[in-house]
Amino acid sequence: MEMHKFEKLVVNSDLFNFLYHKGVYNYFFNFINNELDGKALEIGCGIGKTTSWLAKRYNKLRIIAIDYDKEQIKIARKNKIANAVFEQGDGTKLKFKNSAFDYVIETGVFHHIKDYKKAIKETSRVLKKNGYFYLIDISQYFFMLWPIKLFFPPEALLTKKDFIEQLEINGFKIEKSKGRFLFFIAAKKA
Repeated sequence: MEMHKFEKLVVNSDLFNFLYHKGVYNYFFNFINNELDGKALEIGCGIGKTTSWLAKRYNKLRIIAIDYDKEQIKIARKNKIANAVFEQGDGTKLKFKNSAFDYVIETGVFHHIKDYKKAIKETSRVLKKNGYFYLIDISQYFFMLWPIKLFFPPEALLTKKDFIEQLEINGFKIEKSKGRFLFFIAAKKA
């Protein structure tokens, strides 16, 4: 699902990206707490800011970064990142072969996917056995605040508990999780 214009304006802004990188993303790197090497799929790369940070932090990682929004991908492709490629794609219908990736990374995107359960199933399909799914997402509790729900409407309301339940149904073992409004999960495909 494409973001609404106002949300896209905010999320693509330099201020938002500065704050997100310094706060949330640095915390995400500490949460992962592993060196990533191999092939990764980033679902919901937007204009490529998160991809750039991943590529710098994990320079041995080969990243295929996808986003549903063709306009976002057009902007992302202007970033010349040696170990990353940008493609338009749908998280519920991934065009990749089974077991194609060592890692799947998602940062604040699945609440934009109405059928996020199907996207989790697809994530499991394209991830290798013993591969990792690292994610950050926003809980439905965050959207209870009416101004947020008004300006940043989600397509799916979910909680960390809901997400973990769907991960386990799809063959993941939860290694660790944190947070309630903004939650982090590290899951290993069994």
